[in-house]
Amino acid sequence: MKKKDGRDGTKNLKPTNTLTMEERKELARKGGKASVIARRKKADLKKTMQVLLSLDVTDKKQRKQLEELGLETTNEALLALTTFQQAVKGNQRATENVIKLATTEKDKHDIAEQKERIKAMKMKNKRELEAGGLENGDITIINDIPSE
Repeated sequence: MKKKDGRDGTKNLKPTNTLTMEERKELARKGGKASVIARRKKADLKKTMQVLLSLDVTDKKQRKQLEELGLETTNEALLALTTFQQAVKGNQRATENVIKLATTEKDKHDIAEQKERIKAMKMKNKRELEAGGLENGDITIINDIPSE
């Protein structure tokens, strides 16, 4: 997207095929470090969100409403309830979220993760077998991945 002054932010970029091997390695190293930092930050945020969702609702009115419905009095239950209420009122995004949370079907990311886990388990079994560590029959059984 072009900025107001006419620059699009790509003027100082160089194609990687014009860089030396050392420059490419340095850029890859910097990118790897930045990726680790970003993943850690995302993991920390996820942990924080899980803690916040597990806390009890402090507002008495909202707490009473959850209790009357027979729901837990956690922020997670409150969020689910308010999302559902928004969906009933016609909020399309809330409706999509309710449907997504209510269905147990795996999305493409879940399926890809499952494939990777199975692949890793197969490789581990193969290494153990080659090392002679599976003589006692301690092998992990891997079922085929369900069709997509």
